[in-house]
Amino acid sequence: MDMLAELTENAVSHCFDNGFTLAMERLPYLHSASVGIWIRTGSANEDPAVAGVAHFLEHLLFKGTDKRTPHEIMEEIEGKGGHLNAFTSRGYTCLYAKVLGKDVGTAIDVLSDLIKNSVFADLDKERGVVLEEIAAIEDTPDELIHDLFGEHHWPNHPLGRPVIGYNKTVQDLDLDKVRDFYTTWYQPQNMVLSIAGNFDEDAVLAQVRDEFECVASTLIPDECGSPEFKTGGAKVDRDIAQAHINLAFPGPPLGDEERYVCDMTSCILGGGSTSRLFERIREDEGLAYSIYTFHSFYPMAGIVGGYAGVAPQNCARTFELIFEEIRKLRDEGVPEVELNSNREQIKGNMLMAMENTFSRMSRLAKCHLYYGRIIPVQEVIDHIDAVTVDRVKAFSEKTFRADQCSIMVLGPDAAQVPETVAL
Repeated sequence: MDMLAELTENAVSHCFDNGFTLAMERLPYLHSASVGIWIRTGSANEDPAVAGVAHFLEHLLFKGTDKRTPHEIMEEIEGKGGHLNAFTSRGYTCLYAKVLGKDVGTAIDVLSDLIKNSVFADLDKERGVVLEEIAAIEDTPDELIHDLFGEHHWPNHPLGRPVIGYNKTVQDLDLDKVRDFYTTWYQPQNMVLSIAGNFDEDAVLAQVRDEFECVASTLIPDECGSPEFKTGGAKVDRDIAQAHINLAFPGPPLGDEERYVCDMTSCILGGGSTSRLFERIREDEGLAYSIYTFHSFYPMAGIVGGYAGVAPQNCARTFELIFEEIRKLRDEGVPEVELNSNREQIKGNMLMAMENTFSRMSRLAKCHLYYGRIIPVQEVIDHIDAVTVDRVKAFSEKTFRADQCSIMVLGPDAAQVPETVAL
């Protein structure tokens, strides 16, 4: 563990005068590297009328540049055995490539070209692709429930809207709206180029400096304020075989150190095959195939909750057991041995993920996007080790209350929201 913690101390950062940041971690014993350009913008920065524009823009960046066709963009990377892709979340957008060490220069060149020189072509054609992506989510209830639930517990706030947007808003997007979002948020001070793996640090610094140091920057708007968390239950009728259950409570925001306690508490309840909800509801009762807890932290708010997919006639019993297990944790606390087991699970998952260059590259970027520095692994481990049974109990008592619970059920008529939250 100490060796891995020390290894991340080799990560270095450079911030250019225009605010663009380069974060590097050289791992000379590898043959490959992951390179990503991260932009601190996503669906949480969208106005309601253009919901989905951040994700739509991410698609359009790959539709050609001043010097490359869409085919040439992909061929430059895939033709060398690499991988090129992108994704959009509520808080950030990332374009990334994984390549052999000798091809890092090509990856940086292609990614820089996409970010700076896109011609935003084939808008109507790509609109059709995104609409099919929305339709695919509509046909996948265990995904759809999370989008619908976000709108329920964070109504009238961009954090609650689906990242992909809606049919109507995507249909209404035009080139002016896309370009306006791009020029507003794709600013140097809002970007990080992160790289982890085997590469020449001096060569990467020189290339990135050449690509981005002279890019002019303008002020970006302030982020939106914190959302109001809406409690209570909601039912969405669908003629499907299963009932899909979501429940959630307000959690700490991204900058709050209580997020480590929240992470631990979530892990104890439903973080794996030895968690309380998994053992009780799947192993003991046989009511669900998929049951887990989730937690998300954003600069303005956080959430902790759980999901289960069950037969409609088992919906009420599943809620009863979930409430019972939450009450036990809140009222009785967690034994030291169980806490330590979950502590090791969290640390082990984190450290094993760091054997992957994409995970390391992502970690460097997120540290800079949200904290303005690279947080040493040992610092994270220290925070995890500082979580005690008393802190878990205090967090549970504060968080898991009936008057702070939000619930949604997606399914047929037989599946119903419980009349009372038994907490």
